Amino acid sequence: MMLALELLGGIGLFLLGMSMTSGGLKIAAGDGLRTLLRRSTRTPPRGLAAGTLLTAIMQSSSAVTVATIGFVNAGLLTLAQAVWVIYGANIGTTMTGWLVAMIGLKLDIVAISLPIIGAGMLVRLFARSRARLGGFGEALAGFGLFFLGIGVLKEAFSSLIPHLTGFDPESAGLLAPVAFLLLGMILSMMTQSSSAAIAITLTAAATGSVPIHLAAATIIGADMGTTSTAAFAAVGATPNAKRVAAAQILFNIASGTVAFVLLPVYLGFAVWLTNQVMPGAEDTIALAAFHTTFNIAGVLFYLPFAKMVIRRLENQFVSPDEAISRPQFLDTTLAEVPALALRGLVLETHRMLAEATGNARNRLLTLPAREGNGAHDAGIIALGQMIRDFVAELSRGPLPPEVVKAIPDVIRCVQHIEEVSAECAATLRAGSLPDMQEPAWARLRAGVLAALTTSTEDPETFKTEFDTELSEVESAYQAIKYDLLTGVARGSLKVGAAEAALMTAQRMRQIAESALKAERRIAPWIPLAQNLVTASQPAAET
Repeated sequence: MMLALELLGGIGLFLLGMSMTSGGLKIAAGDGLRTLLRRSTRTPPRGLAAGTLLTAIMQSSSAVTVATIGFVNAGLLTLAQAVWVIYGANIGTTMTGWLVAMIGLKLDIVAISLPIIGAGMLVRLFARSRARLGGFGEALAGFGLFFLGIGVLKEAFSSLIPHLTGFDPESAGLLAPVAFLLLGMILSMMTQSSSAAIAITLTAAATGSVPIHLAAATIIGADMGTTSTAAFAAVGATPNAKRVAAAQILFNIASGTVAFVLLPVYLGFAVWLTNQVMPGAEDTIALAAFHTTFNIAGVLFYLPFAKMVIRRLENQFVSPDEAISRPQFLDTTLAEVPALALRGLVLETHRMLAEATGNARNRLLTLPAREGNGAHDAGIIALGQMIRDFVAELSRGPLPPEVVKAIPDVIRCVQHIEEVSAECAATLRAGSLPDMQEPAWARLRAGVLAALTTSTEDPETFKTEFDTELSEVESAYQAIKYDLLTGVARGSLKVGAAEAALMTAQRMRQIAESALKAERRIAPWIPLAQNLVTASQPAAET
């Protein structure tokens, strides 16, 4: 019983130390972690180095992984940047094994850890008004608890050895490595920390409780089991964050599987390398080297396939909003041929208009329901920003007169489309909505729906339809306005209710007006864009 309590206490001290170290460093760094990740991930090597360095300092790949997923969730990091940070975190987390093997299992832990804990807590106590200094003190105290937990675990495993007399794990044959692999996964998932599982494993190996090759299998399992942290962090996150979690899971499972299959080779190399650098080194040093070796080998193996993996991941977990926001007719290479770029801009803007008006129709048809109407405002807004970014890129070079003339219409069209989505969303957020079956409101809704279904195929016909439909909407709006104000004057309608209903009518009128204006802006450019492409083809071929 006492032995079990010692093991539990050692694990608890270790986890508490890691948590305090990680949390304290976050406070001490302030926004440094976010700034470092944003500035240091512009290229794959820099992202890999940033992930390695941060994890080695914070002693928690889980903390870096969760932070990275959070930054991706907030749009601060791209998928490509985050993937390399995650790969680096897998290398950085091997620093825990080196600390345990080189310091934690060789020195008088109590003599070292207790002064560190005391100094750290004193700094934290006297730095209440200075958050960063207090965070540093908390991290220092956590570092001491980290080593104190290792010391308790070492004592517990030393006490465990007499109870293992007659127990030979290798008697299970080939099943023994599999069993210890699963043990590593379970330990990592239970503690939500591969570092904790590896510290337990190294401590057990140092006391002779576990043979070196079975300890190596446990370390592989711990690396594979830590993917549960990313999986939990991705629940309810954005599609891009889910892709980052999937990237870590794929990497850890693939590199761990290869390491397990080639366990004799990897472990033999790590033992040989350790003996070359440190003759007579203990097994724990070789295990730390083994952990680092197979993680670096995993990154090297992934290098040729990284772009392909990222492209595959980009097509996973695609939400409806994200599907809308991905341009179908725009490509950076089009900017080199302005006529083709104009065609892409016109078609993409027309698609954005179709998405926005389609969503608006669906939502208005289901009024007065205020939820679940299939709106995808975020995707439409994101697509609008993509179009603006493309225009900015296109405008860096010389443009033909037709393209120069078209760009303002494209931008204004995008703005009108965004107004359609914004006003429609505001209408549905209203506390209460009028009865759309009443004649005046039914007429207004019919007018808005007609405006949302106007075709841009014939610009000349559209000019007539524009005036007719806008006039019908305005007439219906004025009739509703008159009825509402008359009701207030007669005392049959409260002022607040009348104002809310009038606001709804105004928004519905704005939806129709913005949709018609958007179509008026884009309509003339559809046939002209086709003509520009035809005229530019010989030049493009040369």
